[in-house]
Amino acid sequence: MLGPYVFTVVAGCAAGAGVHGLARREAARYTERLPSPVRLMGLGAAALGATAAAAGYHWHVLALLWAAACAVPLALVDIAEHRLPRRLTYPSAAGTLLLLGAADLAGDRTGSAPHALYGAAALGAVFWLMALALPFGLGDAALGLTVGAVLGWYGFAAVFAGVLLGFLLAAGYGTAKLAARRAGRRDELPFGPFLLLGTLLAIALSR
Repeated sequence: MLGPYVFTVVAGCAAGAGVHGLARREAARYTERLPSPVRLMGLGAAALGATAAAAGYHWHVLALLWAAACAVPLALVDIAEHRLPRRLTYPSAAGTLLLLGAADLAGDRTGSAPHALYGAAALGAVFWLMALALPFGLGDAALGLTVGAVLGWYGFAAVFAGVLLGFLLAAGYGTAKLAARRAGRRDELPFGPFLLLGTLLAIALSR
């Protein structure tokens, strides 16, 4: 299986490098603060390559690559503007769920499409309630649909692990900025990138 696995990772890196132009155009709708095309190409290759490496040689990797491709402009906009546009979050969730359903129909038994749907619904609902009661963005709640679908494929333990890791990463980064006096207690932090990174780590741990 080493050959197919290496092919999957290389294909993921190539796909990430290839979509950098589209990712830049989508992010540019919401912010002018973007990395150079070369850096964005490297970021895309790293994001999709790491996703392919975490998922492995299975049909559902296509769903995860779609989610990762959407995650690149989402992370860029969230870092620059502290927002997650619905134009990106909803297609991300819809495409991920459709591709996970197709993977299930194709015989991929590494997870469950119904569990992915339940995960998306559950995490989206929890994040939506948090957005109503806490200083938590509705954009993060919309991103929770994709995260819940991706992690729900592997099971509800993976959903819990991914969200926990996301919060821990965000808390660690915020604490480090406070300690370095590069941020105040009232400063906002973009949660989306940390949630996405926690999701990637949970996928790697779930294999």
